[in-house]
Amino acid sequence: MRAALSLAALLAIASAPAWAAEPAAGQLAPSEELQSELSTREISIQANFTGIEILIYGSIDFSQTKAPDTGVYDVVIVIRAPSHPVVARRKERVAGIWVNGTGEIYPSVPGFYAALSTRPFRAITSDETLKTLGIGLSNLDLGRVSKDDPDEETVRSAVIRLKQKQDLFQEHDDAVAFVGRSLFRATIALPVNVPIGRYTADIYLFRDGQAISKNQSTLEVNKAGFERTIYMLAFRHPFIYGLLAVLVAVLAGLAGWYAFRRE
Repeated sequence: MRAALSLAALLAIASAPAWAAEPAAGQLAPSEELQSELSTREISIQANFTGIEILIYGSIDFSQTKAPDTGVYDVVIVIRAPSHPVVARRKERVAGIWVNGTGEIYPSVPGFYAALSTRPFRAITSDETLKTLGIGLSNLDLGRVSKDDPDEETVRSAVIRLKQKQDLFQEHDDAVAFVGRSLFRATIALPVNVPIGRYTADIYLFRDGQAISKNQSTLEVNKAGFERTIYMLAFRHPFIYGLLAVLVAVLAGLAGWYAFRRE
């Protein structure tokens, strides 16, 4: 039943604007256009949220009467959450105690990042193209490049590794599967600690190593219910939130004293 629904959804994709690479001199423009969609466009996070799996599906629209007999097609999907600054601190030993030392600021770290493809990225296209499009964790732009710091690459790798442990950075080079010649599908798991915000899903179509079409979708991840009220209060009115937190702690302490007091 799930396979039948997925196939029906693939066949029912609405038309969407596509991006194509500029053809080289003397060559015809690509005849393929990429169309894609997400299984959901909005996620509400409540107290019982345990993560969610998103289906990404699409098709290659051939302007000719049939798909060409030659050419290797690949699909790469890049999902990003809004970026925010991250401070990476080195551990230093002071008087026999390990403490946080100097920090490096990375001003543009995605709250969530996932790259999925039909094959290993380097088997699809060149390293230069991957770097230009920001495909893969090794090509992820964190907003900081320091050639003077010999430990720059070590700290950067540590930031990515910690994000991977939290399932907030993911890389899967076999997660996109073709269903026939033109239909494709992929799934991505968003963890329970996924940040809120507007996500973008960039889907690229490659033919023989060249990016010939692109499609973009958006996904809204927001808190709902009482959790949203607490979240908005903490970020918009931190002083009031702090006072309420202290008040709740005092009341909880008084309640515990009253419940377990000795007569």
